[in-house]
Amino acid sequence: MAGFPLRTLFVTLGLWCAPALAAPDTVSDALAAALQASVVHCGTARLDRQRLVPYYAEMAPLWVSERGAGARAQRLHTTLQNAGQEGLPVTRYRIADIEAHWPANTPAEQACLDLLLTAGFDRYSRDVRRGLTSQHEADPSWQLRPPPFDPVATLHAASTDSDLTRLLESLPPAHTAYVRLRTALARYRQLAEQGDWSPLPAGPKLAPGDEHEQVTLLRDRLRSEGDLPRLAPSFGTRYDAPLAAAVENFQRRHGLHADGIVGTRTRAALNVPAAERAAQLRRAMERLRWLPRDFGSHYILANTAGFELAVVEEGKTLLRMRTINGTPDQATPSFTATLQSLIINPYWYVPERIARQRLWPRAQANPGHLPARGFRVFDTRNGAWQELDPARLDWERINGNGSGMRLRQDPGPGNLMGRLSFVFPNPFDVFLHDTPERALFERDTRTFSEGCVRIENAMALALHTLRRMPEWTAARIQAEIDALHHQTLSLPEPIPVYVLYLPSWVADDGQVHFRDDVYRREPVLASYYPAN
Repeated sequence: MAGFPLRTLFVTLGLWCAPALAAPDTVSDALAAALQASVVHCGTARLDRQRLVPYYAEMAPLWVSERGAGARAQRLHTTLQNAGQEGLPVTRYRIADIEAHWPANTPAEQACLDLLLTAGFDRYSRDVRRGLTSQHEADPSWQLRPPPFDPVATLHAASTDSDLTRLLESLPPAHTAYVRLRTALARYRQLAEQGDWSPLPAGPKLAPGDEHEQVTLLRDRLRSEGDLPRLAPSFGTRYDAPLAAAVENFQRRHGLHADGIVGTRTRAALNVPAAERAAQLRRAMERLRWLPRDFGSHYILANTAGFELAVVEEGKTLLRMRTINGTPDQATPSFTATLQSLIINPYWYVPERIARQRLWPRAQANPGHLPARGFRVFDTRNGAWQELDPARLDWERINGNGSGMRLRQDPGPGNLMGRLSFVFPNPFDVFLHDTPERALFERDTRTFSEGCVRIENAMALALHTLRRMPEWTAARIQAEIDALHHQTLSLPEPIPVYVLYLPSWVADDGQVHFRDDVYRREPVLASYYPAN
């Protein structure tokens, strides 16, 4: 192939290391000899025989012929070379070894090249289809499993060159979120290769109206990512209105309070290098490779890293709202389930851990604490819920841990589940629900729950989920809430719910968003996923 270094190589393939053995006459003979050996050697490369054998049931080459490397080999080689576009480390696919054996003029060289290409395909197809890391090891909270994938059967089905082209193009996820990240990655890789952006030195807070020499640097920095248009007017060292708008946009993209003031947190975000941003995007693409290939035409996505919930239908975001998620000690897990019902005026059945740590000690000190807040005490030791009077409990026997007893909070304005709760059965007892603690939505980092996802606009989500039941208007729902009527409504249209941890993503308007790693899950993933 043009451009490849031509080298004279002695190729050792398994049994050929014995000088008494004759060189194989055909590529098939060479493949058979190689795959009979305990270890498959191609030059300095050692290949996994167990991975290769299933591809060669017919003992026929997959990529080369007696004439050497052909169009199929070229097509695969190009795909492996471009693996970086998918955020994958190109060095995993033995590009140098493949090019060292090109164009493969002898059966031994042809067999070696074929095996190297197959090994590259095997690893690349698995990586780009399901992720190159072990999901649970990289992120122990991740409970979603990608669909099964058989690379051997998939490759064997691609019998023609056009089939192969379609196969290779179909391997990466095709959903919008992934495609947007791939486009963003290309842009940030280019920014890094062009020399990155200049950091903003330590300095004072910068606010609209200020005059400061760093304003020029700030303006250049915001132009580099497009927060400030290239042709925006400039007023020298004066912090003008267009610059303030650009800072606010940057802050929104990074989950910061959008006040237009360059303080400590904004300055730190501005100084993250483009190469690190590209690495964040690679990790985001990896997380998306762990997901099902198709989210469905209608779904709910709660991004716990972005503190946001979105309702998506036919690729369009119909609803978007802020969320409150679990604390770092009680992090909201990543999983998928199906939303099945809506509860108006829910009871809160207090998890035993929360009751033991927070409520029983308070009740022991003040028995009136529980009833004043709508809590009831039940004895559940005999399998039945027998209500008890907190004022008459033997607190010395209970010793503050509430063993054998459960707490339930009645519906009402102070109920910590709020006035509406959305049930999607899952092994973590996670709910989407309303909350009376509305002020918390104004915080930038919203890790305040015990693991559930509290939503900003429960009424809007309720109306959406009940859209096939037009009798349930906002007025009717509110009337039921006000009357404290407790009821459960089965949804006529179950909706998939994805609760994910995605610190980086691209919004519908093309804006690239980055968030702090509040659950400290990125370093582990990064250790599996070196930058390329």
